[in-house]
Amino acid sequence: MKRKQEASRKMAELRWRAEEIANGKGVLVDDHHEVISPRDMRQSLHELRVHQIELEMQNEELNRVQAELDTARARYFDLYDLAPVGYFVVSTEGLIVEANFTAVALLGVPRASLVKQPITRFIHKEDQDTYYLQRKRFLETGKPYACDLRMVKADGSVFWAHLAATSARDSFSGHGQEDEQAPVDRVVVSDITERKAAEALKAKLEEQLQQVEKLKTVGLLAGGVAHDFNNLLTVILGNANLALMVAGPEARLAPYFEAIEKASLKAADLTQQLLSYAGNEKIIPRQVDINVVVNEILQIISASVPGNVRIDCDLGEGLPSVVGDSTKIFQILMNLVMNALEAIPEGGEGVINVLTRSEAIVEATTRSGLSVLPMAPGRYVTVEVMDTGLGMTPEVAERAFDPFFSTKFAGRGLGLAAVIGILSSHGGGICVRSEPGSGASFKIFLPAMA
Repeated sequence: MKRKQEASRKMAELRWRAEEIANGKGVLVDDHHEVISPRDMRQSLHELRVHQIELEMQNEELNRVQAELDTARARYFDLYDLAPVGYFVVSTEGLIVEANFTAVALLGVPRASLVKQPITRFIHKEDQDTYYLQRKRFLETGKPYACDLRMVKADGSVFWAHLAATSARDSFSGHGQEDEQAPVDRVVVSDITERKAAEALKAKLEEQLQQVEKLKTVGLLAGGVAHDFNNLLTVILGNANLALMVAGPEARLAPYFEAIEKASLKAADLTQQLLSYAGNEKIIPRQVDINVVVNEILQIISASVPGNVRIDCDLGEGLPSVVGDSTKIFQILMNLVMNALEAIPEGGEGVINVLTRSEAIVEATTRSGLSVLPMAPGRYVTVEVMDTGLGMTPEVAERAFDPFFSTKFAGRGLGLAAVIGILSSHGGGICVRSEPGSGASFKIFLPAMA
C-alpha cells in the first residue's frame, strides 16, 4: 500500500512539474507555438527515464509479490481444501460459513449449498443432544471440545465422525458481512466409521473371550465337583448293595436300599453330565458318519413328534467323516433336536430343518450370531438345526449355555451346557442365531477328516 501511494505521489509531482514547464518555461517561436528550452527538455527526459526505471522496478516487485501470493494460495489450497479431514468455519449462530473440499466430499453436498446451513442439519437426530451439550460448554468456557457422533450425508447414509472444535475470530460474522471481531468455531471433522467398526468387533471378540473363560471356569468347577461327588456315590452305592445283599431281597428294609441304589444311579448320570460339560469325560475316538447319526436320531424321535410339527432333512452328500465319540455326538444332536421341538408352541404348527454340510473356515471369516466356541481355520462338518419356534431374545441367547438355565417351567439339567463341553473336547464349535418370533438356529462344527 505504501509503495502504491509513493508511486502516485511521484506521478502527481511529475505531472505538476511538466505542467509548470509547459505553462511558464517555454520559448516563444511564433504567435501560436511554444517550444521547451533544451535544458528543460533534457531535465524532463531524465526525470521520465528515472520514473520509467522506477516503474519497471515496481513492476518487477509486483510480479514477485504476485508469484509469492500464487505460491501461498497453492499452499493454502493444499493445506486447507485438500486436507485429509473435513474443515468447517461455524458462526456463533451455528451456521456453516466456510467448508473445505474434504468436508464437501464427506457430506456429499455442493460447497455453495453448505454456506449458511446449520451444521446440525447434517448431524444424526439421536446425536444432536451430544453436539448441543458440547457446544454449550464450549460457548460457556471457551475451551476446545471433541466428541464422536453420527453424521448424515446428502443421500441419507450415515457415518461416524469425530468432531474437534476450537474458538477463533474471523472476518465472517455469519451474515455475509465482514467483521474482524466476530467469534467463530473452527471445527475439524474426521470419518471414523472404520475405527468404530473395529472397536465393535474388538468388543464382540472380548465378549466371546469372556464367555469362553466363564465356561472354562465353570467347567473346571463342575469337573472337580463331579469327581468328588462320584467318589461319594461310589461309597453310597457300594454300601447300599452290601446292605441289600446282607438283608436279602425279601427283607423289610430291602425297598429302602433299592431306593438308595436307584437314587445313586441317577446321581451318577448327573455327574456324567457335569463331566461332559467340563470336557473331562473320556472320549473313545472313532470314525463317525454324521448323516448316519442324524438318521438314527430321526428314527428314534419320529414316534414322539407331534402332528403339528414337521421335520425336514437336507443331508449333504459325500461328507467327510469326523473323529469322535459317536455316543457323545449322538447326545449333542439329540439335545439340539429336542430343544427345537420344545421351542415350538404347544398346539401351533412348526417346522424343524436339519442340514448337514462340509464347510471351510478361514481366518478372515466372520459369522453373524453368537459364536460360543472359537474355531481354528480348517474344514468342518456342520450340522444346523433350525426351528420356527418362539425364538430367543439376545439376553436369553447369552445365557442359553449356562448350566441349569432354562426358560421352560421345568428344565432337564445341564442341557446345552453339556453340548459345549462335548464340542470342546472334540475341538469343535457352535454358532447360534435367533430373534424373538423368528425361531432359532443352532449350528455345530466338528473337525473333518482329511
